[in-house]
Amino acid sequence: MARSNRVVSGYDFLDRHAEVIERLVPGIRAVAFFDARGRPLRGHGPVPLTQVRLQVRSVLKSTAIGSGRRPRGAMLPVTASERAASFVLYAASGTGGPNRTASPVAGVCLIVFHVGAGGECPPVETLQAQLEPALACVGDHLARYAAESRGVAADEGVRDLEWLYEVTPPVPHRDAPQLRSDHGERLATLVGAAVVHLECALGALVVPERQLRIVRTTEAAYGTEEALRRLAPPVLSWVQNKNRPLVVNKTTTWNRGAAARGAPLAVRLLAVPVNGHGSLPAGALMLLRPEEAPEFTPRHLSLVKLLGRHVASLLETDFDVLTGLHTRASAHSRVASWEEATPHPPGPHSVIFLGIDRLGIVNDTKGFDAGDALIVRVAQLLAEPHLPPDAVAARISSDKFAIALPRVNTDAAADTARALQQAAARLSPDSAAGDEPVSLSCGIACFTGAQEFPSALALAQLACRTAKDHGRVGVEIYQDDDDSMIRRRSDSIAVLRLREALHNNRFTLVAQRIMPLQGRGDPEGFELLLRSPNEDHAPAELLSAAHRCQLAPTLDLWVVEHALAAAAAHRSALLAANVSLSINITGPSLTDAMFLERIERLIRRSRIAPALITFEITETIAVLNVARALNFVRELRAMGCRFALDDFGTGTNSLKNLTDLPVDHIKIDGSFVTDILSNSQSVAMVRAIVSLAQDLGIGTVAEYAENGRIIERLRELGVQYAQGYGVEKPRAFKDVLNELSARESQKNAALGREV
Repeated sequence: MARSNRVVSGYDFLDRHAEVIERLVPGIRAVAFFDARGRPLRGHGPVPLTQVRLQVRSVLKSTAIGSGRRPRGAMLPVTASERAASFVLYAASGTGGPNRTASPVAGVCLIVFHVGAGGECPPVETLQAQLEPALACVGDHLARYAAESRGVAADEGVRDLEWLYEVTPPVPHRDAPQLRSDHGERLATLVGAAVVHLECALGALVVPERQLRIVRTTEAAYGTEEALRRLAPPVLSWVQNKNRPLVVNKTTTWNRGAAARGAPLAVRLLAVPVNGHGSLPAGALMLLRPEEAPEFTPRHLSLVKLLGRHVASLLETDFDVLTGLHTRASAHSRVASWEEATPHPPGPHSVIFLGIDRLGIVNDTKGFDAGDALIVRVAQLLAEPHLPPDAVAARISSDKFAIALPRVNTDAAADTARALQQAAARLSPDSAAGDEPVSLSCGIACFTGAQEFPSALALAQLACRTAKDHGRVGVEIYQDDDDSMIRRRSDSIAVLRLREALHNNRFTLVAQRIMPLQGRGDPEGFELLLRSPNEDHAPAELLSAAHRCQLAPTLDLWVVEHALAAAAAHRSALLAANVSLSINITGPSLTDAMFLERIERLIRRSRIAPALITFEITETIAVLNVARALNFVRELRAMGCRFALDDFGTGTNSLKNLTDLPVDHIKIDGSFVTDILSNSQSVAMVRAIVSLAQDLGIGTVAEYAENGRIIERLRELGVQYAQGYGVEKPRAFKDVLNELSARESQKNAALGREV
């Protein structure tokens, strides 16, 4: 937000008002204030004050607002070039001295929101509800200042505003890195500051659904703690049902029928709702004064309303909206507070990663509302008596939870997890869970300090996935020697590096020659292979991790895009040499309609002759979804591309597969080639495949041709092409392309000399 633009001097206090308003409502572009005659007083941010001045005056003339009424809003357009929508909120004067009746409107507050393509501004009614106490405070200050001479020192209301500015630092965005300090301490500090500043005996923040109760007192709190114990339940119920503040200054109100309820309550009360999910009251912020103390005034009410809004913002940042549990970042902060309380906490800590089984089935059959209801019911179990009082429970994602247990080893944590599973199983089947019993899968890992908590949480998640793999409803403790967990952890590391390599284009392409064997002028080709930037991860390992983590289409698309982009600069050389390029396509890509569209666009953009592009698909993958694979093949063959069926001969019904899929070549699986010199069955299999392919007019390629003797035997059996180290080892694709272009240049030069 830009710095304040001073238009009329003496209204410095409006800068703080603008700061408070910006904190209460996210997405504000600018805030500006005008007096009752439409004269601009202050602009905070890029707002065209002089440009909207006439519009503000026009609205003031057309709308009369009586004194004492709540602020009203209206829509006011700003220039189309800024593509912003603004809302005018009238700040009605609540006080203002002898001249208050002469001016029914104390001023105008203009709030501007940036609106992009298709964006929307918050509704006027929503802004009114959020900003009403702040705007009433603005109107009060404007009216007071207008009644006084300029240059007078800030009054009590301005001091309130300065105090509010100090105790309500900006609330970080939900997705932004959280502050290191525990937000529970921030809430406690805020309640304590309100007690001192408003000269109360006691302050309490009570949010039952968040299991939050913060009480702060002063030396004058005698009797108020007992009063809070008796008043909290009915006051909380009243505030939640009415969704509006409650102010009781007359102690006789409490003492009607006091004989039936115990000793009279000699306290004054101010309570405001603290909104939760869907703007419904989740709790209340309450302040108590002794009977002999001054009454609560409208000034106090406005100030505490603003505090309630700030508390709600903090709760939304630190706690999951649906369940009231901590967020992941908030849980990490709470774990860090363990070390602050005890620099060297004894013993290890444990974390349980918990997942609800079959939540997707509930969502699909009963709807997402039923799924949310099930999530809430499970979240309610993550408290006493099922968990120790110092445990920290957090919701990590849709159906995933984490529980940090201080000074608890993994065996004891496993007992806690099993107790939670039993409690979940006792949940009666209803509209949330359907007829299936509720079950949980749990994973456990240990850690010694807050710095290790994130990695321990990741390991516990791996253990939870292993529990699901082993049949769900289990408890698994992370062990370094568990093969399945090691594979999952290796996958996680591989996928992390894979994403990084994709983002930074760190993969490389190599080409392995496909050599014709029969001397009939068959064109040669090259199969393009992906190479990892990290020697610790072989291509097969990367592909395996990519398949398990649904990244195979992304990887395939990277290969096609970069292969065609590199070859486009050498398209004339490829065409002149009639050299084809073979690109592998994995199973998930065959069933992705968007992937097919992207491939077609890339081929058109490259302007490479489609007949020079061959896509290889494995037989076993193709038969898993013949209809999708057939559509993929037909669409690209219609463009002129060619197809090869890889690993042929390993399927359960290879002959039928070959007749179902229109392909140009079949690649004989390497298991039949490597021992072709010593195994008569392999020879018979290769001879049968060649005979079948010739009858169908399909070419044959033998993989794993590792030496000259194998190549010669393949030639004798009638195989059309050979590929393997005996032909040529893979080399950089760019070197192959440069060699083809150099060869074409030499031929052109020779033709030029002959001519």
